[in-house]
Amino acid sequence: MKILFRKWKWRPGFSEEQLRLHQRVEDAVNRWVEQKGYTKPLPSLESLAADIGVPPDQLSIYIRTRARKSVLGWRKALRIREAQQLLLDYPDVPISVIGEMVGIDDKTNFKRQFEQLVGMTPRAWREKRLRRA
Repeated sequence: MKILFRKWKWRPGFSEEQLRLHQRVEDAVNRWVEQKGYTKPLPSLESLAADIGVPPDQLSIYIRTRARKSVLGWRKALRIREAQQLLLDYPDVPISVIGEMVGIDDKTNFKRQFEQLVGMTPRAWREKRLRRA
């Protein structure tokens, strides 16, 4: 999911300790994304950071500087991107089940979040994409 991150550049003035911390957080976040940890129903920044294995403040700083989003906003984007792929891969699976698969158990909440990020409902998006294929 590197597309969701800006390219990070080393800047003069960073200490060795800061660089090591940044690398540790980056490795933990990348591992968590690869394992699709964002599909777990973790309700808060603290529980999400604990699942990733980094302090909440360091996770927040890392995501804000790399993705230019809040941690929960970044996780929402990961979930919706995963949902888009699942909607195409499994056209017969109900939309509510797709929402549950990406960690959003409430159908209305899933629809609202999807529409907020994509600009249309999951059903309309799926139908539009499948007509193109």
